[in-house]
This record gives sequence, structure tokens and C-alpha cells, in this order.
Amino acid sequence: MKRAAPGGRPSQDRFLRLKARYEARLKDAVRSQQELEKRMFHLRTLYDVSREIGHLSDSQSILGNLLMMVLGTFGVERGLIVLHDPRDSHVVALAERRIADAAGVARELAAHHVAQPLPPFDLRVCIPFDVEEHLKGTIALGERLTGEGYSADDAELLVTLVNQAAVAIRNARAHEEVVRYAKELSESLRRIQILESMKSNLAKFVPKTVKDLIERSPEAPVLDKREADISVLFADITGYTRLSGQMELERLNQLVELYFGAFLDEILRLGGDVNETAGDGLMVIFQDNDPRKHATAAVQAGLAILRRTQETNGTLEGYYEPIAMHIGVNSGLAAVGATKIEGAAGARWTYTASGMTTNIAARLAALGEGACIVLSEETQRRLDGGFPLVDLGPQMLKNVARPVRAYRCSLSQETSTLSM
Repeated sequence: MKRAAPGGRPSQDRFLRLKARYEARLKDAVRSQQELEKRMFHLRTLYDVSREIGHLSDSQSILGNLLMMVLGTFGVERGLIVLHDPRDSHVVALAERRIADAAGVARELAAHHVAQPLPPFDLRVCIPFDVEEHLKGTIALGERLTGEGYSADDAELLVTLVNQAAVAIRNARAHEEVVRYAKELSESLRRIQILESMKSNLAKFVPKTVKDLIERSPEAPVLDKREADISVLFADITGYTRLSGQMELERLNQLVELYFGAFLDEILRLGGDVNETAGDGLMVIFQDNDPRKHATAAVQAGLAILRRTQETNGTLEGYYEPIAMHIGVNSGLAAVGATKIEGAAGARWTYTASGMTTNIAARLAALGEGACIVLSEETQRRLDGGFPLVDLGPQMLKNVARPVRAYRCSLSQETSTLSM
């Protein structure tokens, strides 16, 4: 068998086969290199986008930064990104550059949410993406400055970028929600502080009974008048009219505040509710399920007021003229609740006890002289006998049809020790 001569046909075929394999491998290498470069470009672009938008905490800033990076990456002058609610196509956020009637284009994108060019607006590529269940997005770009079309690789990169942005937007919206909640919480706390401040200030002018009723039922407090068994204490300064003519108004107010401040501690300690103050006078209501307890508490409070008057007189000796108190106590049924006074300018509510029980207590106070309380027979009947009383007999009281038997309870050493 003869061998093929050098340069013959078999050697040439082998060379061609080797050449073909080399060219195929070269093409594979070129494709691999191009694919590697594309992947590196994608990764670099993703890195740049992540760096630019990853630290942002509001959706609008993310859209604006993302759009500018995409336009720069693809060499485009015109584009927009829109976020919308798919339930009603409402545009939630929009970022655009050089788009005429951007709002109209955004509405069109929100209405259709499709991945196709929009020739009427000269937008060559549209990429929809999902952010949340009720939040969708679309990015749309105009023609590239080079005049080249958008390839499948470009579309793939755009999809990757908007998906990366969707994560950032979700995080930003979560942050915005936290910030909004914190702001609402802060505003709510501020309102609560204002209300608490108002409550604290108004409490100085509102009887404790009213505060308790409102706290038990804030939306519909039961303030209607009702008949209740109570004890009422009236106290006023003896000779107040004379004092007011002798003293400057500021000094007179200081005097009243000093004494009444001392009285208030005793009244509250014994469960009394200061219902009204009028210049030199106090009206205090005592209530308890046991009629004997509120009658006893009212008398004890009266004695405590007399005792504190003596103590304060001693403390202020040389600064103020000593004062004396008129104190009257009565027990029985009264109409307790709110009285509404309406006029053209509005309405005013007062919460008090009214009726003969209250009137008699006020009249009895006028009978008191010196360091003593004048109380009614009804109050005396409820006491347990621990108070030394002097029977004053029946007394005719102003605007009271029948005489009222009255008793005097003096601030003797014995009663002072008992009331303490």
C-alpha cells in the first residue's frame, strides 16, 4: 500500500479539520469572554445601583436615583419610572426625565402595566415589575443616543435592576411606615400629655365626684340629678366684708388661700368633696353608703377646720389679724347632680347638691360664733355620741318654714384630740 505524498490530500483534510476545531474553540472563547464581560458589567451595574439606592429610605429618592443610573448606563436621555396601585391604577410615585406630559404617560403605564414599547410616547422599552401585592411598577426608556436597539441582554439587565430596586422600595416603604407610625405615636402621646395637662388643670375647678363619674364612664358620664342622702358642710370667714374693706386685694387673697389650703387637706382626708367656693366660703359634700359615716366625717371635718384655723392664726401672728370661722353641718336627702344653664352665648354646667338639706346647712353656719360648729338635729341623730354637744333648741332660720333644732359642737381639748 502506498503512502500519500507530502502535501497530498489526507494531510490537507486533517489540517482543515484542525482549523475548523480551532475556529470553533476561538468562537466559543470569544463568546465566553463576551458573556463574562456582560456578567461583569451587570454585576458592576448592580453594585453601583445597590450602593446608590441601598441607603435611601424613601421611595421617591430611590426612583429618582435609579432612573438617572439607568439612563447613564444605557445612554438614554428620556425615561420614567412609575409606581401604581393595580386595584385602581392610581399613580403612587413617579420619576421622569424629559417626558412630555409625564403624568399622562404614567397613567397610561399604570392602566396597562405591559412589557411592550409605547410608540405614541416614543418609548422603546417598557419593563413592568412587582413591589408588593398592591404596588406595581414600570420602567420605560426612550431611544438610545447611539441609535442602537435594546437587546435581550439589555432587557435582562433592566429586569435585574428593577427587581433590585423593588427590594429597596419595599425596605423604604417599611421604613416610611415605621416613621409614620412613630410620628403618629408621638402626636398621640403629645395629645395625651395635653389632655392630661388639661385634666390636671380642670381638676382644680371640678368637684371630685364629677371627676370620678367621668373616669368611670368617659363617653357618657352619669351627671343627671338624683336623690341622695348626704351631709353638707358650709364654712365662711367671720367678718370677711370688714376684712375686705381693710386689706389690699392681693393680701386678702393670700389670706384666704393660706387658710383654705390648710382646710383642704383635712377635707380630702375625711372624704369630703369641695363643691363650691365663693370668696370667703366653702361648700363641702360628704357621701357614703352608711349615713352615719358621712355625718361623722362632716363633723370631724368641721372640727379639723376650726383646729387648723387656730394653728394658722398662731403661725401668722403679727402678719395677719386672726380670723374666725362660721361652720354649719346638716344631713339628709338632696338633689345631687348637674344643673344646665343655657343662654344665647352657650351652656354652662354646675354640679352641686340642692334642696332644703343644703339650705339649712348654710343657715346653720350663720349661727356659729367662736370656735364651734352648729349642726342640725338630723346630723346629731346619726352621730355615735363621741362628740360633746350643746343643745341650742329650735332655731328659726331664714327661708325655712319650720324651726330646726340645732346643736353646738365646740373645739374643746377633748374634741380636738378626738378629731385628730
